[in-house]
Amino acid sequence: MKKSTKCILFTLGVSIAGIYAYNKFIEDTASQKNLLSDKDGQYYNWKYGNVFYTKAGSGSPVLLIHDTDTTASSVEWNKIIHRLTKNHTVYTIDLLGCGRSDKPALEYTNYLYVQMLQAFMKDVIQEKATVIASNISASFVIMTNHIDDSLFEKIILINPASLKQLDMIPDEVSKVKKTIIQLPFVGTFVYNMMNNMQHIDESFRTRYVTRPQLISSSIEDIYYEAAHKNGSNGRYLFSSLLGNYVNNSITHAVKTISTPTLIIGSVEMKRYALALDDYHKVNTNLDIVRITNGSLYPHMEIPEKITSIIENFI
Repeated sequence: MKKSTKCILFTLGVSIAGIYAYNKFIEDTASQKNLLSDKDGQYYNWKYGNVFYTKAGSGSPVLLIHDTDTTASSVEWNKIIHRLTKNHTVYTIDLLGCGRSDKPALEYTNYLYVQMLQAFMKDVIQEKATVIASNISASFVIMTNHIDDSLFEKIILINPASLKQLDMIPDEVSKVKKTIIQLPFVGTFVYNMMNNMQHIDESFRTRYVTRPQLISSSIEDIYYEAAHKNGSNGRYLFSSLLGNYVNNSITHAVKTISTPTLIIGSVEMKRYALALDDYHKVNTNLDIVRITNGSLYPHMEIPEKITSIIENFI
């Protein structure tokens, strides 16, 4: 065997061993702190997997739906849950593929989550509820309401994904990204690298909140754990997000909304501020509230203000 061939094989072997060791390290250590405990909730046994949810308080039902992201969970709502439970029965869920819920090897689509919301409303809450959702998850709520407008009493959307973003459908490039991430070895490595602590910290500082002093190591640890709970199976949702499979054009559904709907948008984020205008152009009956001192998740940094807006609308 040529010396150059031996060198290539040796380098390849070392690389494979390194990737395996890194993946194994993440799998063994990411959930060691057990910050995402399920002791305060229970599981809804849905046909595609178990969905973790909590229920607290008393009064008219409110359902909180976190953003659709592999690092996300219902922890996103922690700062407003106890405020809302004073007057309402508050439900939170971890979407399938997120947090403490199952992360099956599925193609995650907008309609998959629409089916999940329909089933959860009918089987668990069993009455009309006010639903509150953020960013991409807002599209699931709108489409669920479009299919069955008997489920929601009122709708509140916080910085919903823009209509233009949701119009982006899978193309050849996005399909390749999806395929790579789903590979059991290399895909796991890429997924782990793109959902490491540095990435999560950058997301908090540049997108999630406007004031870095609000960022705690504990909340970042929870987001990190959420991304890697149940091993590397979060990569299936991640691949669907990269592949634009979770997107769905909702303009027609926005145009015909008759359920009272409020959209809360952060003016500091130009992208979401422009999205508010697009939603209002499509349907002028939508209530729009523009807020300051907030970024993508204002309910994390100005919970009192967001709770007040919610309560006034309900």
